[in-house]
Amino acid sequence: MRIRFVMPALAAAAALTGTAFTFSAPTAAGSTVPHELTYGSKILLQNQYLGDGGYLDTNGLSSQHGAAYDVSTNQTPNSRGPKTSVWRVVSATGKANGSRVTSGDVVYLVNQYSSGTYLDTNGHSARSGAKYDVSTTADGNRGRGTSKWHIFGRASSPSDGHIRTDDVVNLLNDYGSANGGFLDVNGLSGQQGGAKYDVSTSHYSDRGPGTGSWKVLQAS
Repeated sequence: MRIRFVMPALAAAAALTGTAFTFSAPTAAGSTVPHELTYGSKILLQNQYLGDGGYLDTNGLSSQHGAAYDVSTNQTPNSRGPKTSVWRVVSATGKANGSRVTSGDVVYLVNQYSSGTYLDTNGHSARSGAKYDVSTTADGNRGRGTSKWHIFGRASSPSDGHIRTDDVVNLLNDYGSANGGFLDVNGLSGQQGGAKYDVSTSHYSDRGPGTGSWKVLQAS
């Protein structure tokens, strides 16, 4: 008598679906899974306050010492000016363009409006619950760590530590040995031209519901 062995779970599932099982080959070592965020990529950052806190955006000249542009969120990306909502991800630790961005990496975010300026903390914020004001600067080294941001993924699939488009991240400023606070929306913006919320940093990763959470979206 011939004895036939069948994996029980697979047999049961096949019986329910009526289809044969196939197994995908493993991803080759070093290859890039589609939609992974890589250095040199250009992205939009959509704030998650109440599901839609607007897109991180440069808006008007800043009066802060050493700053270039004010930063707020905008309801519609790039509606205020060309590429004001587009940010290029650059490694702050020397990782090459094209390599994966991993949760916990330290990055520069370079706004693509005009000649390109770096997202930066600059001076104490007067907003309730806020830590530092946020603007952009032409120099990524304006202060010690003010233009560097630790990027932390909330979750991803697969759970391999890499960050992908549509993932939600928190961004911790590196000023004062990673003590510059989390990028956060706080109150309505007084900026003109479609601005939505003011942007500063906070002691907490989410000071309010989603205020410090940002969805990574691919820029067109």
